[in-house]
Amino acid sequence: MRKKLQDKMFEASYLFEFLISLIVGVAILIFAVVLVIDIVKDIKAFDSVASLVKILDDAIILAIGAELIKMLCKHTPETVIEVLAFALARQLIVGHEKPWENLITVVAIAILFGIRRFLLKKHDMVETPDGLVDNKTLEEARSEDTECIKF
Repeated sequence: MRKKLQDKMFEASYLFEFLISLIVGVAILIFAVVLVIDIVKDIKAFDSVASLVKILDDAIILAIGAELIKMLCKHTPETVIEVLAFALARQLIVGHEKPWENLITVVAIAILFGIRRFLLKKHDMVETPDGLVDNKTLEEARSEDTECIKF
């Protein structure tokens, strides 16, 4: 009885994550269209560096949202690291921080890439509705409708 309840709660959490990723995906599409419309509508207004920074900020936020959807769908350590790297890159590119804060951000990105390169291996476990599955059998798990719809 308890195992069945746990399985149902796990499946419900996957459905909830799918709903969240769907909402975020729709919001990303809407804001991407708004960004393109703003650029086309006010093309003469984009004559300063501040305009470029605003466009970059909006575009990077949309990219972070897309990475968030991947993270909700795949449940792998690699996707978490990618989301963190995008968020740090946004701060580095768009933020006007002090030089030592930029240095800390660069070091944090280097640490993330080091973790990805040296600590994450193919045998890292991935969470699926059926439990933990080795990455080697992940393709089998994905064929059972455990992955979100790709946008």
